Amino acid sequence: MLLSADGREGPNGKLAWKAALAAGAVHLALALIAIVTRVEGTSEWFDQKDYHLPVIRAFSEALPAPNLADYQSATTPGYHLVMAVLLKFVGESLPLFLVNAAFGVALVSLAALIVARLAGVAAGVAGGLFLGASPYVLSSSVWLTTDNFATLALTAAFLTAIPIATHATKYPLRAGLFAAGCAALAAFVRQILAYAAAFPCAAMVARAVGERRLPRVSELAAASLALLPALLVVAIFVWLWGGLVPPSFQQYHGGGANPVTPVYVLAVVAVWAFPVFVGIPNFLREFLSLRMLILGVLAAIVACAVPSSYIVHVRFGGILWAVAEKLPAPMERSIVLVPLAGFGAAAIGAYLRVWSRNSCANARALGVYALLAMVGMTVAQTANSQCFERYVQPPVVLFALVAAAAIARAQLRAWPILAMTAIALGLSLVNVYRVGAG
Repeated sequence: MLLSADGREGPNGKLAWKAALAAGAVHLALALIAIVTRVEGTSEWFDQKDYHLPVIRAFSEALPAPNLADYQSATTPGYHLVMAVLLKFVGESLPLFLVNAAFGVALVSLAALIVARLAGVAAGVAGGLFLGASPYVLSSSVWLTTDNFATLALTAAFLTAIPIATHATKYPLRAGLFAAGCAALAAFVRQILAYAAAFPCAAMVARAVGERRLPRVSELAAASLALLPALLVVAIFVWLWGGLVPPSFQQYHGGGANPVTPVYVLAVVAVWAFPVFVGIPNFLREFLSLRMLILGVLAAIVACAVPSSYIVHVRFGGILWAVAEKLPAPMERSIVLVPLAGFGAAAIGAYLRVWSRNSCANARALGVYALLAMVGMTVAQTANSQCFERYVQPPVVLFALVAAAAIARAQLRAWPILAMTAIALGLSLVNVYRVGAG
């Protein structure tokens, strides 16, 4: 059960479902416009045409024993297997695309539900609409890609471990097992999401931080058992593939860590999470302080330690990359990403200042749990030699929404989130609906 930040059902329980249904319905309507009108030409459309749909077809034809040792996708095969079974029954028809869209609807609805339970229905609807308007979430509901199904499993793992962080369950072991199962599913869809298996450990650490104490070794030892299922899934495919990705993609995606990813994540925080944090009372006052200016400058200086210029096949894929590509990058340091990274670091610093003054231990625990999940995502994505915005933006939005709702609760203002939703829809007009695109 998804509980309020203080561990109780709270007054928003039943109304929260209305927020979930409203946000999910709007997302479905937005996706159907592009599905029915057969929009083409996007990055996700090309991925569907050249990679995911051919794999789904091949798996469907080979059922019940498809070849999982090598295929034309860089991810584990969970999504493709689900869609391959469905393809057997409905073919390449509208129901196939509706099921794919349903993954996005479920993701958006879950986000709206948890935010509504924490901070009220208005904030829940705003948060759901914001995530659902994201060009990355919306595009994955329109075209057959792994993104939303993977993020849905990731979100389930994140949410099922919340009661551990907030002391809202008498059965933390059961919650940890649920989280471990969801993390294993996430790893079966996209191997890099195995980091979700660490959510129970992060929840234990967050609970200790919320209570202003050190985590106990016994707590961490018990929570670490949740790592095993997801790691086993990854280990099986590493054995099958001879690497972390199928053989056909080992040169492209298996080239080692990409040091620019943390810089890019902070830039994504600056653009996509900052408006969420603005809804927290007193956040802007902290953000505009001298200490945050100093923090931002220092973070930007640190961001200059790695190249951040646009380079095809190493650092590309996303709205911020598209902007950075067109602007100067003296000494290979982007004049877009470096300042935004400093801005994002200052936003997190201001959030932590407000977080530290919250009087509720469970609220503090949930807030830091969301930030720890964001850190885990950053570390995992850094291991990918490619840095795509579509892989980091939806989790950043989700974790920021939960972090803000945990601290502000009923005082979380919806208008900054709705304002950013309008911007997200504008970006989707170009990136999904191809309005004005060349």
